[in-house]
Amino acid sequence: MADKNFKVKNKLVINGLAGAAGPLIADSSNVIDSTPYIATQYGGTGTTTSPSAGQVLYSSAGTTYTPTTLSSLVQGAKYQADAPSSPATGDIWIESDSNSDSFDPNIIRRQSFTATGGQTAFVTTQTFVDGYEQVYFNGLLLLRGTDYTTSGSNTVTLTSAAALNDIVEVLSVTNLNAYNPNAYSSISSNTNLVASTRYFVTSASALTLTLPSSPLLNDQIEIFDASGNAVTYNITVARNGKLINGNAGNLIIDQNGRWTSLVFTGNTYGWAVR
Repeated sequence: MADKNFKVKNKLVINGLAGAAGPLIADSSNVIDSTPYIATQYGGTGTTTSPSAGQVLYSSAGTTYTPTTLSSLVQGAKYQADAPSSPATGDIWIESDSNSDSFDPNIIRRQSFTATGGQTAFVTTQTFVDGYEQVYFNGLLLLRGTDYTTSGSNTVTLTSAAALNDIVEVLSVTNLNAYNPNAYSSISSNTNLVASTRYFVTSASALTLTLPSSPLLNDQIEIFDASGNAVTYNITVARNGKLINGNAGNLIIDQNGRWTSLVFTGNTYGWAVR
């Protein structure tokens, strides 16, 4: 009979099967036996336990599956200064540290703000070209024109007000900040200077121009005596806590038509004048 086909009209009963009733398997010697479950390598779950409500069958190693709650598998995003010490597969980490050195400040400038309750407007000390900035809200990139607008090359206004302690970050590309294209301003009174700006002084009286208090490396400012009377009406450039050409003194522009450029080189030498 071993070499002949046979038919079963109703049920086939095989005596001697091991274990409780369940799926049938055949080993490498073609021996048929029963098993309580189908192993994972044969497309089974490797378990006899069924998941309950809110659970799925899951295995981190891909062998034996166990009922696991979905909430334990979906970790969500972590918004923190440092990377998680023991991240799980699928975790998302958003860096919240505004002092991160991820970007070269000579290429990309980033300024971080901690919002007050209901705050909508955020004014940067670094000017930017409107449309070439990126704004992040608690680590999430905002959509220009929908989530925020800009004005004055230094102001970001949110469409919806921020809550207390929300983090707003403004990123801009350095080579689009100052001289490509140039940002300029005509002034005739005492002014707080902004980096990456060219100032045309048209005053008919002496005035004081105050440098930024927290300049970044390679910040540049240009001052031009457009009225041509700096000899009579001196232009004082107040150092605002930083050195100028390595000295703890203000810069006095007293030559008619003088074009003065200042570049911040760091705290050791301060603003270099040319």
